[in-house]
Amino acid sequence: MSKDNIKGYGRLGNRLYWLIKAIDSTIRWKKVIHEDVKPRESNIYAFWHQKIFFPAVSLHYIEKKITLVSPSRDGELLESVLKKYGYEVIRGSSRDGNIKSLVLMMKALKNGYSLGFAVDGPRGPIFDVKPGIIYMAQKTGAPIVPVGGAFKWKYEFKKAWDKFHLPLPFTKAILCIGKPIDVPKGANPDDYVPIVNDAINEANDRAKALL
Repeated sequence: MSKDNIKGYGRLGNRLYWLIKAIDSTIRWKKVIHEDVKPRESNIYAFWHQKIFFPAVSLHYIEKKITLVSPSRDGELLESVLKKYGYEVIRGSSRDGNIKSLVLMMKALKNGYSLGFAVDGPRGPIFDVKPGIIYMAQKTGAPIVPVGGAFKWKYEFKKAWDKFHLPLPFTKAILCIGKPIDVPKGANPDDYVPIVNDAINEANDRAKALL
């Protein structure tokens, strides 16, 4: 991508941030956070790509947070927004076993950062946990914290692979952060994929039930 294109997407990202901020200011939020979550410690916040709005705008109380953003044009937009919400950004991909991105994320976790991670990104399959997050939790000791959410009124991008949910102004929103999941050093990461999958679904189901 040329420098002019990067600047153009950066400007578009700034406009998108102000749109999101304007919508967020009208939302009636309720947040339900499990008592075992320790926000001052390193955590891996796991969520579906469809619900990325929730951790993007709602984890402001976490001082040191980082996330992975794809090197695509869409990633350029997302980076502009997330930086304004206090995230540090790693540009890379979780696809095809990208070792560099994995190493950078684990290094950040060991240095006291919390990681926000769309576990079915960057391109799906939708609602399908990738094993990389299990590996990171196992190697760093950081627990996986399931994140779910629901909007009373929303627009769903049905043609997008992730069926992204954008809240409508003045909606009610529920954020649910579930019980942390510790992955023991000697565990088989594949055994924890369905556990994390179910925990994220449970957080989303609970959020929907509380609307």
